[in-house]
Amino acid sequence: MSTSNYYKKNFKFSANRYEEWQGGRCISQGAISTEIIAEVNDDEIHFELDDIGNLRMLKSFSFEINGEGYCVLPDRIQYIHSTSDFNPIVPIVCNIFCKCSTIDYVRFAMTNPDRIIEFYGVAEEVGQPALGKHTSNEGTSTVSAESILRQLRGYGMLNADAVMERAVNLYNANSNVTNLSQAKAIIESLKLFVRVSQLDNEDNEDQSSMLRPKILMFIALCNYKIDNINRAYCIAKQGLDAVDKATRNSVFSGIPRSMYGADTLEELIGVIENNRFDEVEDDGNYYDIDPEEIDTSKFEEILSRAGVRDAKPSKSQIKQLIETISHIQSQFSKVGERTGDSLRAFEINQTLETFKIPLCLAWQGYKYGWHTDFSKEGDSLFPFMMFEMDLKKNTKQLIDILRRQSPFATIERNSAITNALIAVYTTFIKDIDNGSIKL
Repeated sequence: MSTSNYYKKNFKFSANRYEEWQGGRCISQGAISTEIIAEVNDDEIHFELDDIGNLRMLKSFSFEINGEGYCVLPDRIQYIHSTSDFNPIVPIVCNIFCKCSTIDYVRFAMTNPDRIIEFYGVAEEVGQPALGKHTSNEGTSTVSAESILRQLRGYGMLNADAVMERAVNLYNANSNVTNLSQAKAIIESLKLFVRVSQLDNEDNEDQSSMLRPKILMFIALCNYKIDNINRAYCIAKQGLDAVDKATRNSVFSGIPRSMYGADTLEELIGVIENNRFDEVEDDGNYYDIDPEEIDTSKFEEILSRAGVRDAKPSKSQIKQLIETISHIQSQFSKVGERTGDSLRAFEINQTLETFKIPLCLAWQGYKYGWHTDFSKEGDSLFPFMMFEMDLKKNTKQLIDILRRQSPFATIERNSAITNALIAVYTTFIKDIDNGSIKL
């Protein structure tokens, strides 16, 4: 089987060894036991890795497929992820090397700084049916604009293009708005688009950038999704003006207006004019509306009328968070044993243990069981007793730590653990205050 026969093919590869390279030298290597599953869906190939230990890369990610001429090279298949983000743990290049009619090894390349990880092993299957077990690239209720911006700032990519990419991904993942968590995610994406607008204005004081029309298009769409009809209409009108300006100022001729988002803007304006034009107040003065102002009052009013409140954390949600933290602790213990720095691992694990205490107390408060359900025989209950002495204050302090400098930031994706903990802690405190639960 030639190299080209692996192009756009599902495969399963069992890796037993890895090498990690940076700056022309091998920085780590060793035995590993992980299964790499690749599945093709239209013009995308998705990868899932089951266990990569402490290697700094995502376990679930995708690449665009840009045509055989770009992907099939003499000695390998190559897939590239086009991004402006440059998250250090997101693979942006995949190389599949073949030898003797089978896959020899699989390489993933990251950047910021440039780094590659190669997995060596055996191809178990090629062309197998897809299972479709893809992990979502963007979460919904647990993703916040603040955490995304903090993450981008952390690795030096707080720029208009990178924030725009994250904002679009978050919007697209939740644009159907079929539930409350998706509506909240739209608000978070709106915050990101507003930040893009601010960054774009800093770079282009005359607001004539090629990105400007798309920024206004998404800000208008977000406002429409949360029922800010007047704002959506006026900002969409501003967006069409921005399309005209971008077209006039472009150094390239013949770029269709649709590339700037004109079709979507016109469609949105038409929907509002045909169905809800009685809610438009600033038709003749649409520049009176500031696109960078975020107004959630209409959304909150709708929630209030519906009597909607944050649902209590589920039994499975609390259990999964406790087990996730426990798994992270076990990984740190293994690293400590391997490196001979068990004391440092113990200190880290003691810190992480604190974040499990309010989860265990919530487990008991919501009557899912007892807080000791997750204790081992011989474990001290003293930390629980000390924490309970000022439960709300101590929990709020943990929330503050998670928001300022989460200890999970370097080992999670899209702040999933951090935001899930904040959500559970916050609801737990609210339910104590309103008497829904009693300890």
